[in-house]
Amino acid sequence: MLGALAVNVLAATAYSLLVFTEPGDKVFCGDPLTQGYEKCVDQMALFAIASLIPAMLALILMIAAFATPGVRERPGLRAQTLGYSLVAWLIAGGTLVMGGLPAI
Repeated sequence: MLGALAVNVLAATAYSLLVFTEPGDKVFCGDPLTQGYEKCVDQMALFAIASLIPAMLALILMIAAFATPGVRERPGLRAQTLGYSLVAWLIAGGTLVMGGLPAI
């Protein structure tokens, strides 16, 4: 169970660094002086907003796994909740990566 919590915290940290910091834009969009950088940043912002929905779900599930008495008392349910939280983090990260792909 500690492994599931550690992976969730790692996913949350990586997601936060990519969404809420300027280096996150540089990872996906490259050098700010290149042509098309502003368009890429705008597209990334749109996908970052869209990825907030599964990210908030993941955060709520992660907190519920330890704050809700009914979940806290049953280790199997807690592990399952943390697993669902990890899936939501992966969906949020995947949505963010999709925003970094070139537009068709």
